[in-house]
Amino acid sequence: MSIQRYLLIVILSVVTLASFGAALQGYKASKTKLNQVFDEEMRSFAIALLHSPIKEASTNVVLHSVFAYQIWLKDKLRLKSDNSPEAIITNTEHGFSDSSFLGKRWRVFVLVENETKVIIAQPINQRFESVEQVLLEAILPIVYAIPLIGLLVFFAIKKSLKPLTILSNQLTKKNARDLTPITVKENSEELKPIEQTLNNLLERLNNAFEREKRLSGDAAHELRTPISVLKITAHNLMIAFESNRIERYHIDELNENTVRMAHVIEQIIALNRTTPENFEQNKVELDLRALLQDVISDNFEKIEQSQQTISLNAKPVHILGDKFSLEILFDNLIKNANKYSGKNTNILISVEDYVDNVQVVVEDSGAGIPSEQLEKVFHRFYRGKQHTETGSGLGLSIVKHIVDLHNAEIQLMISELGGLKVVINLAKTNTVALNND
Repeated sequence: MSIQRYLLIVILSVVTLASFGAALQGYKASKTKLNQVFDEEMRSFAIALLHSPIKEASTNVVLHSVFAYQIWLKDKLRLKSDNSPEAIITNTEHGFSDSSFLGKRWRVFVLVENETKVIIAQPINQRFESVEQVLLEAILPIVYAIPLIGLLVFFAIKKSLKPLTILSNQLTKKNARDLTPITVKENSEELKPIEQTLNNLLERLNNAFEREKRLSGDAAHELRTPISVLKITAHNLMIAFESNRIERYHIDELNENTVRMAHVIEQIIALNRTTPENFEQNKVELDLRALLQDVISDNFEKIEQSQQTISLNAKPVHILGDKFSLEILFDNLIKNANKYSGKNTNILISVEDYVDNVQVVVEDSGAGIPSEQLEKVFHRFYRGKQHTETGSGLGLSIVKHIVDLHNAEIQLMISELGGLKVVINLAKTNTVALNND
């Protein structure tokens, strides 16, 4: 059953039950009140008869009233209405009572003064008819109004549920390939969170599919070459083995190609692991200087092997970010500087603490990148033609991806040292930067 039909049935049922409940309560109240009114009327009529001139009647009195009456004087019937019997109506000495005569049930009132007794009677069914008539006059407008109320409730529910109907129709029309956002015009306050949550889920799902396709594309694109090289190397090794001429360079070549494939796989996984979801969950307050020191320490052996020098100019400063992704970011920048700046070069890392942000600069004294290629290096798999070193072409693409996750800014320019200069502006936390001891 639809929500619209369910609400319509429930509301109309409640209105109908409430109306008839009110009618029943009104019937009881009206019955009590009208009985009091009729009793008072009988009392007044009895008093009027009691103080009227009493005489013997040769004929029955024609009574133009709903009441029957008898007037007894010294136990003799002196006057009666044409709808009363010859016998005494009731033996009650005084007050109200119920009695039966002439095949009906009557409400009886007896008033006695000296030797005169006045008896007034009214059919009880007339009282019921009066109560029912009053109730009918009161309940008929409500009965006639229920269909109108039903129409008003129907259109009100239909209008209120229109955003939900639109949302339901849009979801029904969606298929596995349609992950576009849902738009509900004139949305209600209650449905807005649902619409936002659904759109967030669709966006996350779409991003997940995009990452999956990107991962497949990255793997297919970048692993094709090292796998081919490994096949050739294995083929050369087999030929050398069969001719008993395996030499050192065969092993070195196999090792280099294996290391390159491992590096490519590591970079692809890193690029696809740093997603907005796990980034937001893992954001913590970090000591940027300590993080840079750890990354430099991890790369120091390779830097020494390249006969390079690296220096860090930074004070303790705190930022809010994801430790894992920031380690990947700075690790890629330092590895790029180490790989592409050449031997006997200098790598300089500096941190400047400003009021609203922290600026990190990584620069080297190598050959650098031509200015016309600076924007292209952020594209996946792009590698400058002037470099002969092997690489995946994913390093700076990963860097840009992580910078975007932190809502930070990155700029590439020519360093005063002669090589590449990378400038990154990161947002600070509310924690005041620590001073050097």
